[in-house]
Amino acid sequence: MQAIRLILLMVLSFATEATTWGESEVDDPIVEGEKCSVYEPLSYGGYIYNWPSKYDQVFWPLTDYNGIWFCEKSGFTSFIGDFSALTVSELAKIKKYLLENPPKDSSIHTKLALLEALYSLRDTDTAFKNRLLRVFARWHQHLENYDKANDYRRKALAGIELALQGDMSEFKHLEYLYLAANYSKQLGYKEASDRYISKLISSLGNIKSEDNRGYIEYLQKLYPDTNYIEAGGVLDPVLPE
Repeated sequence: MQAIRLILLMVLSFATEATTWGESEVDDPIVEGEKCSVYEPLSYGGYIYNWPSKYDQVFWPLTDYNGIWFCEKSGFTSFIGDFSALTVSELAKIKKYLLENPPKDSSIHTKLALLEALYSLRDTDTAFKNRLLRVFARWHQHLENYDKANDYRRKALAGIELALQGDMSEFKHLEYLYLAANYSKQLGYKEASDRYISKLISSLGNIKSEDNRGYIEYLQKLYPDTNYIEAGGVLDPVLPE
């Protein structure tokens, strides 16, 4: 009976943090009339915001293999749901690139290289570009390419520090202070990290608006982990039990 209870507990624990996918098809934006086989999320929950990618403030499904959409025929690749709204200019540049650089296979390494190359040809804002760097950092950490992952974080930090000098939304300001603290600590700039944490704590305490109350409470629980981030290697801290 005890063994059965243990098995049930394990199953229920898994179910509460499970994500499920369903197969789907979308139009290939490069080759007219062709379809691309992709996956769409069927179920997930708020627990995705507590998975380790939270330290980069990027989340499932961008961190999942199924969250990368790839067209076998054309080689067009993007993150999930980002096939539409391509401009005529973007399509022309992407078609030219894929013609000159056809994918050699459909491995995750090839897909990541395609994502970086093709998004560089698309018109995106600085916030999107920064998030993209953080997604690439998370992916390369997962693949144990730690130096490359931290190069992406270094680039993201430079953009974050520049953005913090200007005007931005309350939400983005909190997010960037938190990320600046994490990345500074991980890249060996402890004093800078401490300054960003101090600014974050002050900002969290001074905000009276209810608009971002949920995010404020989330960061209040999360930022103490920054103290345990170590320089180099993996970003995710080893927390005391």
